[in-house]
Amino acid sequence: MKNWLKTFLAGIGIGFASAVPGVSGGTIAVILKVYDKLIWAVSNILKHFKEAIRVLLPILIGVVVALIPTIYLMDKALNGFVFGVICIFAGFIIGSIPGIKDEVKDTKPNKMHYIILIVSALIAIGLGVGSVLVKADVSAYFINTPVWFYFVLIPVGFVASVALVVPGLSGGMLLLLMGFYAPLINNVTSTLKDCIHGNWSNFGSLVGILLCFLVGVILGFYFISKLMHYLLNKYHSYTFYSIIGFVVGSVIALFFNYKIYEYYQAWSIGSYVYMPLYVEIPIGIVLLIGFTILSYLLVKYKRKVEQNSTNA
Repeated sequence: MKNWLKTFLAGIGIGFASAVPGVSGGTIAVILKVYDKLIWAVSNILKHFKEAIRVLLPILIGVVVALIPTIYLMDKALNGFVFGVICIFAGFIIGSIPGIKDEVKDTKPNKMHYIILIVSALIAIGLGVGSVLVKADVSAYFINTPVWFYFVLIPVGFVASVALVVPGLSGGMLLLLMGFYAPLINNVTSTLKDCIHGNWSNFGSLVGILLCFLVGVILGFYFISKLMHYLLNKYHSYTFYSIIGFVVGSVIALFFNYKIYEYYQAWSIGSYVYMPLYVEIPIGIVLLIGFTILSYLLVKYKRKVEQNSTNA
């Protein structure tokens, strides 16, 4: 029960992170020490079904429990407290990087390790920059949804699932880059609000959209997990240096992506929802420092627990 609860809480963390642009569900899985188990379970679900389900079920329940309230909270927070939210996640990730490096502490890095790390970091940063440069907008198709658009959502879900499997890559960021993040969030929240008020006219369309998107996520999750399982077995140190690069790059991308760039533009003309920039920036910096320290203390605590376990 204790192990089930820990895995369930990890699932909540993964689900929470997956809904936020710039934060990677895979990164949270690595930080919370369930990444290897998750990849093994997905890639071996056909061979070892019972064991895989035993690992996946609490994670999936946690993701579902976290995802819907997170979408609602992000819809509110990312309208008026973007910089503060970004600082919270950036601090959490920065403080946890030493814990991720522990995975390769016995490996002496060579030139190729550093090249892989730098290239991976640049890819993650490039996604943030690209989301600013490529301002794709598909919101109209969510209002009057043509049949072909449902099939488009399957490969979109496949691409978004990369972030669940590859630490440092954000599903929200990839959806932002393709122009699907805001329309998908707005469609879910507005339709659910309509249903609460008795208007169910768009509910069928929402179910179809989410089902097609989910099919893509499941397919991508399975096939990319198989690939990551192979890479971790054959090229463990190189794979983890790539993961470290993606995680470092994602911290930079957190502060430069389409959503935060819009926020910066609003600041530049003195527009704000909850607080002006001269109030939110100091609060954000305090949150960044505080969550970096808190996250690092958690890493130190986990190291101590693992060391005591090894000694015992």
